[in-house]
Amino acid sequence: MAKGRGLLTAVLVLLVVLGVVGGVAGSAYTSSSTFCTSCHEMSTRYVSWTRSSHNSVECLDCHGGVGLSGYIKAKVGGARQMFQHYFGEIGDIHAVVEDAVCMKCHFFSKSPTFVADPAFGDNPMYVADKLHRTHFNDPDSTCVGCHFGLVHGSLEGGIPVRKQVCDDCHRQKKVLVEVRVEDGVWSYAQSSRP
Repeated sequence: MAKGRGLLTAVLVLLVVLGVVGGVAGSAYTSSSTFCTSCHEMSTRYVSWTRSSHNSVECLDCHGGVGLSGYIKAKVGGARQMFQHYFGEIGDIHAVVEDAVCMKCHFFSKSPTFVADPAFGDNPMYVADKLHRTHFNDPDSTCVGCHFGLVHGSLEGGIPVRKQVCDDCHRQKKVLVEVRVEDGVWSYAQSSRP
C-alpha cells in the first residue's frame, strides 16, 4: 500500500511540475509579439508595427496595461480573441493604451509638480515639457489622443502628430491657440481667431 501511495505522490508532483513549467513557457510564448501576430487578423497591425518607431517594443508592453491587473486583463482579452478566431468572428479589434503605459518608458509625469531634468536633452524617450505640460493639465487629453497613429497608423509606418489634429481639437474645445510647425519644431501662441 505504501508503494502505491509513493507512486501516486510522485505522479502528482510530476504533474504539478509539468503544469508549472508548461504554464510559465506558455505564458512567455503568448506574451511575445510573434504569438500576437500569428493570426491573419493581426497581419496589417504587424506590418505597421514593424515599420514604426516602436518596432523593438513587444505588443504586450503597450497592450498589457500596467501591473499584474493589466497583464491579466490582456491575457483574458487575448484568450477571448483566440477563441473568436477559431470559433467565430473576431470583429473590430480595438485596444486602449493608457497614459500610464506610455510613461513606463517615456520620462515624464502628469504630476503638476514634475520638473524635467535638462540632462535628458534630446533623448527620444524624454517627453518635451512645454507642449506636453499644457496638455497634461487637461484631463481629457491623452497620449494616444494626439499620437494615435504612431505605431499602427499605416502600412508605411507610424503617422506623426499632424497639425490638423491639434487645430481640430483646439477648435472643438474653443481654445484660442495657434499651433505652428516650422522646420519640424512645434510651437504655439495665443490666437485672436475664434
